[in-house]
Amino acid sequence: MIARRVFVVLVAVLVVTVGCGDEVPIVEPEPVVTTTTTRAPEPEVRTNGWVQVGDQTFDLSFTCYSPGAGDVAAIGVGEEVGSGQHVEALIQGFLGQPYVGVTVGGSVLYEATLDGPLEVFVHDGTISAGAIEWTRGLDLASGQGERVGYGAVFVSCAEYIHDLPEGY
Repeated sequence: MIARRVFVVLVAVLVVTVGCGDEVPIVEPEPVVTTTTTRAPEPEVRTNGWVQVGDQTFDLSFTCYSPGAGDVAAIGVGEEVGSGQHVEALIQGFLGQPYVGVTVGGSVLYEATLDGPLEVFVHDGTISAGAIEWTRGLDLASGQGERVGYGAVFVSCAEYIHDLPEGY
């Protein structure tokens, strides 16, 4: 009698299990959708020189000019790293008339002091000047301005344009 009850229970479990097998819904996993945002790589700006004004250094892309007779000029453009402001530099190595100036953001102008020595050197495709004493707000009449520190410039010129830029 116990064997018969065990048999009936096993048959009942088997019937329920087989009967439920057809009714158990199969759940498909939801597809995982991921979206990635890719930014176009920023164009690489080729720099071939730098200007140091006190504790700031500006890496710039320079165009070099050689109008003749050992005179050179270099005009550099770029951005200030911290603020993204536009930076322009002019280095002039004209015999007896050297000049170095940097404009940041279109309004802040740094220039070499008028009362300090300034020598611009040209050698083997480079233009450089060292020990520049920089001023801000230079008054050309009095030669006075706010002193902002020392610095230097270095430009590597792979080629020179044998003229000066328009409007120079």
